[in-house]
Amino acid sequence: MDAFLGIDTSCYTTSICAVDRQFRVLTDQRRILAVAMGKRGLSQSNMVYQHTRNLPDLAEQVCRDLAGYTVRAVAVTDQPRRRDDSYMPAFLAGLGCARTLAAMLDVPLYRISHQENHLLAVLRTTGTIERAPFYGIHLSGGTTDLLYAVPDDRGLDITRIGGSADISAGQFIDRVGVALHLPFPAGLYVDRAAAQWPGRVKGAAVSCHDGEISFSGRESEAQRLVSRGGVPAGELCRWTLVTIWRGLEKLLDTARNDGMAHMLAAGGVMSNGYLRRQMRQYCIHHGICLHLAADGYSADNASGAAFWAAWQERNR
Repeated sequence: MDAFLGIDTSCYTTSICAVDRQFRVLTDQRRILAVAMGKRGLSQSNMVYQHTRNLPDLAEQVCRDLAGYTVRAVAVTDQPRRRDDSYMPAFLAGLGCARTLAAMLDVPLYRISHQENHLLAVLRTTGTIERAPFYGIHLSGGTTDLLYAVPDDRGLDITRIGGSADISAGQFIDRVGVALHLPFPAGLYVDRAAAQWPGRVKGAAVSCHDGEISFSGRESEAQRLVSRGGVPAGELCRWTLVTIWRGLEKLLDTARNDGMAHMLAAGGVMSNGYLRRQMRQYCIHHGICLHLAADGYSADNASGAAFWAAWQERNR
């Protein structure tokens, strides 16, 4: 029985995943990097240190899970985006591990970007990679990008056509969460608090110019509300998510006016229940074919890389 391995060492999660020839997940091992309470991130050196410690533990579990399987290929994320100027030391930890494994196993090694990995995690649920271009939206702790993707022999040739001109949706959520004394990354906790708020919340307007939205002013507004007090945490979390959706809706309108009929929504922020529901309703209303990652696979994980390794070997 054959297995195909994917490795991703992102800013906040160490991930190793393996799939079979039908792209079914055989093992999915992840460990979120530790961030001290009250902090809003990690240095790159700390990320590399934690990934270096995490990878052997995860690899040992993967080996146990894959007993009886033969690894036929390895794929790894080696940079944030597929661009010459895109670099982040955190990915060196995963790349080094992947190169070592591929050399010792004498199997092919495929390299993709972290952004491709997220979109490929969505495509894994469809079981295929069509040659037709598609639109995508990538929402994560550091990214709010509206994308135009063209599948090619290296993965996905992605062009950014819009997004956030300042902070990302994930940063907005995390900064509000930390101000409310929630753990970092705060996405899960903000989602839970917002879901428990019983009242209606309008949110704030978000500006959009030439396909670029701005969240920084709204985040500053949220910080002032926290400092003044008097606004329940659940209401403020709900306000944050509704405000983010108002901005995302403008991005989607931009792509729809450009002819978007098919879209993939990826990235850790797309784990949020409210935003997933709003995205689905928007696409149904406008007749857009929407693909989301399977439950649990919007957050950072290596299933997209594993899928790419299996897809490449299938089509060699």
